[in-house]
Amino acid sequence: MSLHFSTDETTVRERRRFHRFNLQGRVQLQLGGKRYEFPTADISVNGIGVMLDVAVLGAKPAGEVGTCIIESPDLAAPVEAYVSVMRIRRIGHQHLVGLRFESISDEQLRIIHAYETLVEARKTKQGE
Repeated sequence: MSLHFSTDETTVRERRRFHRFNLQGRVQLQLGGKRYEFPTADISVNGIGVMLDVAVLGAKPAGEVGTCIIESPDLAAPVEAYVSVMRIRRIGHQHLVGLRFESISDEQLRIIHAYETLVEARKTKQGE
């Protein structure tokens, strides 16, 4: 997927640097002094996508920083990280919110890498 945006009448194209993998689970998010829990949509070593109802976050919190805990039966352990709200895209009556990892330990990244390796192995096996 690529993103397009214009700056001074010049079109710039930005490609995602990290592949996203679908992930079923939940994210506990602490943001702006409030606590939320959302279903996960996808994950990469760069961040996590969550689905939420349109009215949940209220005003657009783009750039706001918080903490999250990601839990899924597909992950070897819960993943904890500091995140910032990077993008909000409306999909019907819900929003897909992209949370970028601002601070995450190497151990937590290894958990995500292990999940990505597992998903890739499953894809390869299905393609045989």
